[in-house]
Amino acid sequence: MRFYLVSTEEIYVKLKSDREFIQRIAEVVLETVVVKKLDEFERQSRFINDNLVLIWEKLAENDIKFNKIHEELVKLRQEMNDMRKDFNSEIIKLRQEMNDMRKDFNSEIIKLRQEMNDNYKQIARFVENLTTSIEDDAQYYLQWLIEKKLGYKAEITRLEIDNVVEIDIFSQFGNYLLIGEVKSRANKSVYMELMRKVEKLKTVKPELFKDKKVILVIFSLSVTKDLLDLCKENKVYLTTGSRDLTKLEEII
Repeated sequence: MRFYLVSTEEIYVKLKSDREFIQRIAEVVLETVVVKKLDEFERQSRFINDNLVLIWEKLAENDIKFNKIHEELVKLRQEMNDMRKDFNSEIIKLRQEMNDMRKDFNSEIIKLRQEMNDNYKQIARFVENLTTSIEDDAQYYLQWLIEKKLGYKAEITRLEIDNVVEIDIFSQFGNYLLIGEVKSRANKSVYMELMRKVEKLKTVKPELFKDKKVILVIFSLSVTKDLLDLCKENKVYLTTGSRDLTKLEEII
């Protein structure tokens, strides 16, 4: 194709009258515009493609992170389930151990109560036997003492009046009335108890005291000083059986 220079006027004239020229000019312009548009489109396409690549890369990275997080969550959930199973197993085991301990404890308590009851019964029998033995000793000793000191063969017994009074030492001989308490250990409360019993007996059996001299006695293996002082002050015969703590002669 030959190219040659034309003036502006010639171009103007050709644009007005030469259809072939106009067609070629239009094709050139169109081609130029299309090329530019294609270049722009290609540039934008590359830009979009590059961004899509970046987006897909980011999505791929996020997928990897998500999958990793998901795996961690699955692992954590499994660990929690295992821990829950272990915890439930430990709770069941602990409850069983507590139930066993409770059963053993209840069994031991029942056994201990039985042993305590047995011990209590043994102690009660021992105290009863000891008291009976002391009362027997007191009766024998006082019978011997009264015969020796006063010349009377006295019969000494217990006196029991239902729902009123129980007296450990009781005897009537000559013009004497013997009333006493027997204890393994005695303090001033024994003296006060003896006085209350004497008053009750006077209330229900006043005839026993008519024209009688009352001899009050406390027979005990061990006594306190406050009891000794009371017996001396109030003329009560206090004795252990082997030793007189107050004198019978001073009382009668």
